[in-house]
Amino acid sequence: MIMARIPFLIVLFLLFFSFSSCETDKAVQFPVEETDSSLFAKTSAARQGVLDFSKPKKLEYRFDDSFSAAPNISLQIEYEFDLLPSQEIKENYTLVLNTGAASWELPMDNGHVFYSIPVLDNFSGSFSVFLEGSGKIDKEASVIFKIHSIKFVERWYGFFRNDTLLYITPFVYLNTDGRYVIDVPHNYWPSSLFYGINAAVSGEAVLEFSNRRIETFPGTRNITIPPVFTSGEGYVSLSDHEAEYVWLYFRSEPLAFPEPIIADPAFVINWPKSDWRDPRYEVFGWDRFSVRGNPLLLIFDYADYDVQDKMLKRLAFFVEKAGFRGRLSYDHEIADLHGWNAHDYRAEDLARFFDTARAANFPLLEEERELEKILINEGIIYERQGRIEPGIGAIISISRESPDYLRYRFMAHEGFHGIFFIDEDFRSFTRQRWEQLSPAPKRFITSYFDFQQYDTSDEYLLHNEFMAHVLQQPVSAAADYFGRQLPRRLENTRHAVDLPQKDAAGTWPELAAAFTEEAREFSAYVNRRWGLAAGRVWGLRVR
Repeated sequence: MIMARIPFLIVLFLLFFSFSSCETDKAVQFPVEETDSSLFAKTSAARQGVLDFSKPKKLEYRFDDSFSAAPNISLQIEYEFDLLPSQEIKENYTLVLNTGAASWELPMDNGHVFYSIPVLDNFSGSFSVFLEGSGKIDKEASVIFKIHSIKFVERWYGFFRNDTLLYITPFVYLNTDGRYVIDVPHNYWPSSLFYGINAAVSGEAVLEFSNRRIETFPGTRNITIPPVFTSGEGYVSLSDHEAEYVWLYFRSEPLAFPEPIIADPAFVINWPKSDWRDPRYEVFGWDRFSVRGNPLLLIFDYADYDVQDKMLKRLAFFVEKAGFRGRLSYDHEIADLHGWNAHDYRAEDLARFFDTARAANFPLLEEERELEKILINEGIIYERQGRIEPGIGAIISISRESPDYLRYRFMAHEGFHGIFFIDEDFRSFTRQRWEQLSPAPKRFITSYFDFQQYDTSDEYLLHNEFMAHVLQQPVSAAADYFGRQLPRRLENTRHAVDLPQKDAAGTWPELAAAFTEEAREFSAYVNRRWGLAAGRVWGLRVR
């Protein structure tokens, strides 16, 4: 009898062994993305990605033999709890993700979490998730942990949170001073040349990194630090414990020129010229204004006025100069005439200029053709059936030849032009302010624009320049600018007849009062809309 039962036991053993082996080789049941390798699990619970805290068995995984880790990536595990672990469980237990070379504590403070760990060269392709700790867990109130997906993503560090989701990485914490800190050890810093920073803040905040200090003005909610402006250091702090997110991302090389560098205008003004990708000019995209991630406003910073003129002078005469508007001027016609020291053009005028040139086979300069390509690439203009048509957006420009105080003023002036081009409500508000302006100030400013060779028969241009001249300096400077500086330029010209009465001190108090009031109204409006102010289109202060 005993001898007869031995084969039967052997058969049972072989069947069990075969069944166990098959389970080991089965692929997981949740999505695994951004890799060609398959992920296998040892148990049914692991294949489902489910861990019951009342009977916490280790979930073990391995990628197939074809797996190899790409450089500078992170492994992102998406998971959720059916109910959040109690404070008692969090005090006594730790949820661990182990890769063999390192262990990472998974957050248990949010229902739906995306946790990204840096993958180093020594990652074998195997990892496990398990609960570590001591103490009894009530089966009736047991927490269920479930993996939703595994994905390989580009390396990043930081966090993003809202009411239901949390994206987070190691090396980020809230310190005792209420500052978020990202402090990445050297061996986890990727082999990249540049890193950028994005943050969304709840109020006035200070961001510090790479021996730089960035302060937000009231009303600024987002901070964008382009990669080219940063160096390879792994420490960042943000003085806002209610921030929605702050993260570092990496690039192995700068953006290809002339793809716009997305930045606040403060960075454009302070950008080291030695970091320009082309010694003639640099191209930026205003971070505050975009559609589906594409900037609506391009900012060009030129090495000098000569470079700027080659690209924009003919355009200035075509769009704005009295006696030249609407036609393409030949170089010899405008060679001795002044264009502008800073520029602004909307999509409609840019399309009209290049379409007119194309239809007439006009000999544009190589720099103008270069501009046309940039505008087409960025969707500000586009080609259709041999014609150039307007897309959306505008361009503005300043030059390094201007002294610093003028670069700030020009940036404010041209920046508000750019917003005017893309925002209907702003244009409507400007029109209302122009219509209520009393006769003497209106007559004066129209005469001044004529003196500047603007075509004052163009109402759109008149409104646009009125707004930009009012907003280009702080409210406190409006009285002197409009009540002394500008009228003095007209005194000995034929436009002097359009000046109101001057006082004994040699100023024009009526103009000072009227335009100070306009500056207050305009400044309050742009502050309500965008957190900006008269004399300031930047949301950051760069130290």
